[in-house]
Amino acid sequence: MKKIKKNLLFSLFSLVSLFSAAQTDTAFWFAAPDISSDFSYDRPVMLRITSYSQPCVVTVFQPANGGMPPQTITLAPNSTQTVNLTTWLANIECGPGNIIQNNGLKIVSDNKISVYYEVNVNGPNPEIFALKGRNALGNQFYISSQYLLSNSSTYTPRPYSSFNIVATEDNTQVTIVPTQNITGHAANITFTISLNKGQTYAAIASSQAAAAHLQGSSVSSTKPIAITLSDDLLSGAEYGGICADMAGDQTVPITITGNEYIAFKSNLNSPFDKLYITATQNGTTITQDAVVVGTLNSGQTAQLTITNNVTYVQTSGPVYVYQLSGYGCEVGSAILPKINCTGSSSVSVTRSTNETFTLTLLVQNGGQSSFLVNGVAGVITNGNFNVVPGTGGQWYYAKVTLPSTTYPNGTVIRISNSTNLFQMGVLQGDISGVGFGYFSDYNSVKATASTNTPTLCRGSDLQLNSETIASATYGWTGPNSFISSLQNPLINNVTAINSGQYYLTVTVPGCGTYLDSVFVTVDNCENSIGSIINTYTPVLAFNPCENKITVEDASTFNVGDTVLMIQMKEL
Repeated sequence: MKKIKKNLLFSLFSLVSLFSAAQTDTAFWFAAPDISSDFSYDRPVMLRITSYSQPCVVTVFQPANGGMPPQTITLAPNSTQTVNLTTWLANIECGPGNIIQNNGLKIVSDNKISVYYEVNVNGPNPEIFALKGRNALGNQFYISSQYLLSNSSTYTPRPYSSFNIVATEDNTQVTIVPTQNITGHAANITFTISLNKGQTYAAIASSQAAAAHLQGSSVSSTKPIAITLSDDLLSGAEYGGICADMAGDQTVPITITGNEYIAFKSNLNSPFDKLYITATQNGTTITQDAVVVGTLNSGQTAQLTITNNVTYVQTSGPVYVYQLSGYGCEVGSAILPKINCTGSSSVSVTRSTNETFTLTLLVQNGGQSSFLVNGVAGVITNGNFNVVPGTGGQWYYAKVTLPSTTYPNGTVIRISNSTNLFQMGVLQGDISGVGFGYFSDYNSVKATASTNTPTLCRGSDLQLNSETIASATYGWTGPNSFISSLQNPLINNVTAINSGQYYLTVTVPGCGTYLDSVFVTVDNCENSIGSIINTYTPVLAFNPCENKITVEDASTFNVGDTVLMIQMKEL
């Protein structure tokens, strides 16, 4: 049985390697924020789940048994389904503050998917929370928040700013230092909580005032956690209206932050879009459109304004960039992805309203003419793009509004680029409410070596795989002097000399060279024979290619299945 355990270990390694850097993923964790229920502004809530090239079986459940029954759906390739969670809202939302709950959500799939959580769908308090898979998990975070707008005081229960934590493993110690008073804890006083897998904790601001928001609060943990940012029913008075709209996003750990960002101006009234730059290191210099605008220490935040169509932000150290965006006086917010050697070759998102649906696209020079929409050229063209000032012609941007007549509510919209990685955001809605989020990859480019058959029989064919990265070149080396420049090489009729480590090299122009590997075992697949006990001697046959043990002659074995099961565990 040692061989079975070894092969299982290799299978798990391949799975982690394949999906370690993608916002599209096979596992997502989420802590849903507590939203004011006045006028039913907290509902409905939906999970939008989109598949890619493979069919998927997806399960949504609560690992801590929070009260929602598991929900399982099956998706065809390149399709979407919605899971309505409204019935279990009281079992899902993380509130009130300063208590430990069993409300964390986990979404798992047997193939790659993308997921977002949408609140108050088609209502006046909407927002999109783009789930980031493994990119959301980490051990050190700073909290991002806007501090221009207060939470509206005209609703009951009152809305607040918060950050919401979910643990992914048992016995996770989480240390929090809030920069402002939160429910149950004073500002700048460190405290620690203990969470088991799937348990959640909400840190909720004690005041609705803009100045009492929680930017710069620090969170660290002994095991990976995910954090959701929430800012409920923000007053639009600063933007000249009587709006009240939700803002928020799932954030990323410090390890995912960077020092180059490009942000788009939306359709907000004056004083326009705001960027909130939070430093992760002391002495971080902030430059906006080639002008130095300030220096921050670790945990400090600066507010910048976007006055042009786009703005280019550079920093001397890694920072979070959090954007307040919107339409008129309706707002949404998102953590922005760094642009240096990140992005996706293909991104899918589901349109969930017939209101205005605008894509914001960033691509390096040379990729402007290579976009497809649902496989169709000519929808996004070179003429949509303009150079981003200050980037020396390296980066181009486009804002493309897709008409509801062609792409109506419920349409899966897949944006792809055959030559370059790109970043894509979505601004959905108008004067009735706005949802805002980024759906492209937040993490740096990585090599991903994998095989569906880490253990295979002599004479079989070995298929090696690497995830597609636009503009990349690939190189493989391995046992028996194997070498290939194909992305997904096939080795026919393998024997024992093909067992061993296969190394992948991926080179991306302008980014560098990345390495990964996968181990392959080739077995003779001959039956191994053994006996159970002296008195009863049925013959067991072990097939290592199928990881299966069968009883070849059970006629002499009449003690019962229980004895057989116990003996199999001992093997």
